[in-house]
Formats: sequence, structure tokens, C-alpha cells
Amino acid sequence: MDHILWCTGHKLILSDIIKAEGCFLYDSQDRKFLDLESGVWCSPLGHSHPQVNKALKAQIDKIIHTGFCYADPVIDATAQAILALLDFTDGKCIFLSSGSEAVEFGVQALRAVSGKPLLLTLSDSFLGSYGSAGKKQKDEWFLFDWTPCTVCPKMSACDPQCNHLTAISFDKIGGFVFEPGSASGLVRFPPQALIRTLTDQVRRHGGFVHINEVTTGIGRTGKWFGYQHYGICPDIVSLGKGLGNGYPVSAIALSSKISDCLERRPFHYSQSHQNDPLGCAAAEAVISALHKDNLIEKGAQAGVYLLDQLLQLKTAYSAIEDFRGRGLMIAIEFSQPVEHASMQALHEQLIQNGYIVAKRPGLNVLRLDPPLIIEKKNIDAFIDTLSLLIKSCTDFM
Repeated sequence: MDHILWCTGHKLILSDIIKAEGCFLYDSQDRKFLDLESGVWCSPLGHSHPQVNKALKAQIDKIIHTGFCYADPVIDATAQAILALLDFTDGKCIFLSSGSEAVEFGVQALRAVSGKPLLLTLSDSFLGSYGSAGKKQKDEWFLFDWTPCTVCPKMSACDPQCNHLTAISFDKIGGFVFEPGSASGLVRFPPQALIRTLTDQVRRHGGFVHINEVTTGIGRTGKWFGYQHYGICPDIVSLGKGLGNGYPVSAIALSSKISDCLERRPFHYSQSHQNDPLGCAAAEAVISALHKDNLIEKGAQAGVYLLDQLLQLKTAYSAIEDFRGRGLMIAIEFSQPVEHASMQALHEQLIQNGYIVAKRPGLNVLRLDPPLIIEKKNIDAFIDTLSLLIKSCTDFM
């Protein structure tokens, strides 16, 4: 990889992965690795899913890319499938290439329809790699630190008059952009009552709700979408990652209220790979496979089992300070006395033993986002290996 600028913030450990199938990766020596990261959380159906691959191959033979004045019917069919999942009757979709694009589009749409100077988000949200969503500058965003809410005695019945909430200038806020759980990779889930209260206050002042489902959508948290754990109704939903099962496609779903408003203005946005049929074919196949094979329920059950095994591991080893999860989005946090070098060594040893996990850069946190098709025997083998590696290192004892 001498000719690749590797600037992800993650160490490159395996440079010769040449095949992927289901939950597994294979290198040039035919070594096998269980991918507990689903790529970059992008392959919820597992790698090289036959239904998705078939749809991609069929679309390649017809048309890959369209222009600004012509379109392939697969685009509208995929939009209908997404809007049906969200119950966005008469809503509309736009398809782009990445999650960051999808969130930034939603942010710009919010600004256009609200006409207000600020947007609200939680302080630990990761919304995108660039643009307003990426920078989150003070003149455009109110970043709400919900840390005090984790120990609030009224956590289950949020008080809109508490000092933390009254500090928010809701009259200046045009929308709430909510990332329901990833928390910049740390997997933290804010209290349901808090999110409902923030949503209600934003709406009461004429604002809208935009959900960033790039990491939490497409079954990752045990439901179709992460916001469904909160009992709220969005106006805009941004999707990415798992939507293409590894193919780069993202989508923005707009309620009819938002899309009608944007069309009246009108709202202008154009880029070269907007509404490409190849990405839409992949997304349509992913949604179809999730329905057909009941994969979201299966993934939810696998998540319950994995979390139960981690609870037993935490009981056995004090080095595991905490683990947090919902569905198959899970973080394992090790105690601060554990040296970062030891964490890095643990991460690399897991990989050498055949288990791909994500290590959060600079933090004592391992992240697990396995495909929804993972089997119990694979979970058991991973837990056994992790246990042995912890036990063999004195820094963890």
C-alpha cells in the first residue's frame, strides 16, 4: 500500500484481503477472518450477498448512471420502498453517494424550510465529514451536552423547565438533528424522555426533526431505524452505510410537508451522482432481502445473545468497565488504568486470531457491528478468544 494515502485514523493491519463472503473475509493465503465490523458498518446482510450482487449485475447491463434530464424507473421504485418504511405518505427521496452527503443535504433543507439561524444537536453527535454538519460552528448550531441527563432523577419524565433545557433558545432553532445512538462511535443512548422533550420543544417553536440514520438505520439497532426506539416522528431521514450493503449509496427521505416546501421555493441541489440507478438497485435489493429473510428480527435476537455473553465477560474481568449496545451496535469500554498500548495490542491480537473489530482511535473502546446474519457459534468463538486474550495479558488483570 505504498501508493495509498492512508488517513482514516485507523492502523492498516491487513493489506491483502482479496475475498469476502457472508460474515467472513479471506486473504491471499486463504486465512479466514470474522468481520465483526461489517466493513465500515456498511454490510448488514454480510459481504457479497447474492440478491444484492444479482441486482447490481443486472443493473450494470442496463444503465449505471443517468443525467439531470433523464432517469431510470428503478429510482422511483426504490424511493417508494424507503418512503413506505417511514410511513412518509406522498413524501419524496433523493439519492446520493455517502452518509455525510445525505446528512448535509438534510441540514441544508432544514435551513431552507425553517429560515432560522440555528440547528440543535447533541454535543457528542457525529453528523458528517464536511459542510455545516461536519463543522458544527457556534453561529449555526446549538450543541446540547446531555451528560447531566444521565444522572437526572427525572430521567424518565423530563422536565422542560430544568436549567439545562431552558438554556436552549428554541425560538432561534429551526430543527433538531438527532443521531439515535452512535454518539461518534461510542454507542451512547440518550434517555427517551429527553429526546421526546427536545423534539416537542423544537416543534412547538415551528422547527422540524431530522434523523441521522446513517449508522443506526437498516436494522442495526434491532429495528428498521434507530429513532423507532424513541417514539418520535421525523420530517427528514438521512440514510447511508448499510443501505447499499457495501455499495456507496445514500438517501434522504423527506416528508410531504418538507418536500412540498422545497419545491415551492424552489430548492436547488445537484451533483454528478445524484439519483444514480446502480446505487438505487442495490438499495432496493437490500430492503427486499431484509423483508424476505426477516433479518432485522434475527439481528435483534443475535444482539440480545451477544450482549448477554458480554455481561458474563464483564462479570469475569474487572478490566471491562462497561459495555453498551442496542441490537448489533455495541461498544466495549475498558477501564482507564489499562494502557493504550495494551489496548492496541489486544486489537491486533484479535485480528491475528481471525476477528475484525473496530478500535476507537485514542480510546479504550472496541466497537462491534457484525452483520445481521451472524450465528451464535461465531459469537461464542469470538467471546472465547476475547476472554483468553484478556486473561493472558497482565495489564488487564
